[in-house]
Formats: sequence, structure tokens, C-alpha cells
Amino acid sequence: MTPRWATFGAFFLNGAMIGTWVAQIAFVQDRLDVSKATIGLALLCMATGAMIAMPLTGQILDRRSSALVTRTAALVYLPLLALPLFAPSPVLLGLALVAFGAANGAMDVAMNAHGVAVERTIGKPIMSSLHAGWSFGGLAGSGGVALAIALGVDPRAEGVVASGVLWLMALAITARLGSASAHSEDGSGGFALPSRGVLLIGALCFLVMVTEGAMGDWSGIYLKNDLGASGSAAATGFAGFSLGMALARITGDELNRRWGAGRLLSGGMALVTVALASVLLIGEPVVAVIGFALIGVGIANAVPLLFSAAGRVPPSGPSLAAVFTVGYTGFIVGPPLIGVLADAISLPAALGVLCAAGLAVTLLGGRAAAAEEGARRAAVQPEAA
Repeated sequence: MTPRWATFGAFFLNGAMIGTWVAQIAFVQDRLDVSKATIGLALLCMATGAMIAMPLTGQILDRRSSALVTRTAALVYLPLLALPLFAPSPVLLGLALVAFGAANGAMDVAMNAHGVAVERTIGKPIMSSLHAGWSFGGLAGSGGVALAIALGVDPRAEGVVASGVLWLMALAITARLGSASAHSEDGSGGFALPSRGVLLIGALCFLVMVTEGAMGDWSGIYLKNDLGASGSAAATGFAGFSLGMALARITGDELNRRWGAGRLLSGGMALVTVALASVLLIGEPVVAVIGFALIGVGIANAVPLLFSAAGRVPPSGPSLAAVFTVGYTGFIVGPPLIGVLADAISLPAALGVLCAAGLAVTLLGGRAAAAEEGARRAAVQPEAA
């Protein structure tokens, strides 16, 4: 197994773990008999753990190889799913999700940093295909939960078995990540004050990842509680979303070369906006599952494109770190805020806010690509002079 395929495998493992968890959020809510706002606060605990771990992981990556950090984070993270699944109270659920979120945040940062390092070593775009691994993992994880529920298996038992299998896979896969380095080329370490171009890329990444996170955490609850779908049908919401992302990311690198990053980003987010609006306006379970799949297609390549764009703005290390930080902030704090907003106005109305986010990225996607190109040229011109 080559380092590229091992890195793909790491993305798959992380996606499968998240897919297994998000497909069980509705089950956890029902088991504890709590409101959407309470689940939202529990997810905020997960966000808190991730926010603590991410900058610490960034500092560790400045001193240790990204392959070692990815392997360590994976082997710590993958056995932790039992903590939130068996939590006996909302308070203990929150505490469990702090640990769960911290381990996920560490693995997420490490594997993406290693992906950028492998991409640089290979010398051609591979980030979309790596993120396809995450999407296939999400599909496998959520699909496993849907199958277990349909067969009458306790979701908690399915979760324990799934995390054990993923841990054994990680033991083999992460031993083959290779020696590519994710260190900043200039050796600066830490985070530099970002340019306006990087701030724009980061802002768009924030909006994209708020939407992506909300689809993962709230699609099942929307299907079950607002549209009256069964438990197994509700789990297919995230499965459809993951399938759409996976299929689109397979061809993402080639589409990037043919159409350009700006057109691919804007066109994809236009599809997200239209599909989500249709899901909310029609309000039928079958249409919603199809719509979530189309949302996955549209949003699939946005994050890889934005991460790659940031990595091409000199100095690449600090630029990428800044976009990582801003983007993941949206991914982990957006879904809990959706939960609080849902209790205040309704979940469909709260999800409708994401249509505005999709429209903003649609309109500004081309400008972000231009900002990346301008910043890169500005950095090269003084050297030429």
C-alpha cells in the first residue's frame, strides 16, 4: 500500500467513525428523552473538545511527523464511540463528547496536514480524492447503522463492533503512511497574520463547513422528527449525503483541471443552495434523501479546493493553518448553533439559513480563486525584482 492510498484509508476510517456517530444522534436523543437544544449543547461539548485539541495538534505537527501524529490520533480516537453511545445522562453525554471531539479534531487536523504533504510530494492534485475516502467512510458508517436498525440490532452494539473493526483496520493502514513532512517550508511554525486573500478563503471555508456539519448532524433528525421517517430511513439521510460527496470527489481533481477552481466551487455551491431549498419547501422524505445526496454532490469539492488554494498562498504553512482554523470552527460550532436556533424557530427554518450561506459562496467563489492567484503573484514579483 502506497502512502497516498494509506492516507486515503485514514480519511476513510475517520469518515466511517463520524458516519456511525451522526447516524445514531437521533437514537441518543430518543434514549435520553432530551430536546433539540440539549442535543445541540452536547454537540457544542464535542466542538469544545475539538477546539482544544486542534491548535495543540498543530503545535505537535511542527515537531513530529504528520504520519506519526495521524497514526497516534487514529488509534486513540477509534475506540471512543462507546462513550457517547452509553452515556446515561445528558451531562455525562456532554463530557463523553468532549473527549470524543478532542480525539476526532486531532485526527482530522493530522490527516489533512499529511494529505497536503503527500500532495506536494506527488506533485499533482489529490485532495479531492482523499476527501472521497472520508465520504466513502461516512457512507459505510451510516449505512451500517441503517442496516443494524432495520435488522433490529441495538445501535449501541453496532457502534461498539464498528469502532473495534475500524481500530484493527487503522492498526494496519496507518503503519504505511510514509515519510512525507507537513512542516512549514519556512520553518516558521504556528500561525501568521493572514492576508486578505487568505481571510476570504477562510470565510468561505467557514460557510461551507457550517453547511457540511449541519447536514451531518441534523439531516437524520430532520427526516425523523420533522418529516416522520422511520429510524432506518432517517439514517439514510446522511448516507445519501455521503454517497453524493463520494461520487463527486472521485472526479473532483479532473473537474478542477478542466473547469478551474473558481467555476467548480461556485457551480457546486449553487447546486447546494437549490437542492436544500427544494428539500425544505417540498418536505417529503424521499425528496429529502435525494436532495441530501445532491447537496453532497455540490459541496463535495469545496473544502478540498479551498484547502489547496490556501496551501498555494505563500507562506503556505501559515496560510493553510489559518484556513484550517477558521473552516473547522464553522464545522464544529455551526451544528450546535443550528440546534439552538431550531428550538427557537423550528429546524426547517434553521436549515433555511444555510441557503444564504450557499448563495454567498456561489457569488464569491470566483473571487476567492482570484484572490489566491493575486496573492501568489504578489509573493513572486518581489523575488523576480
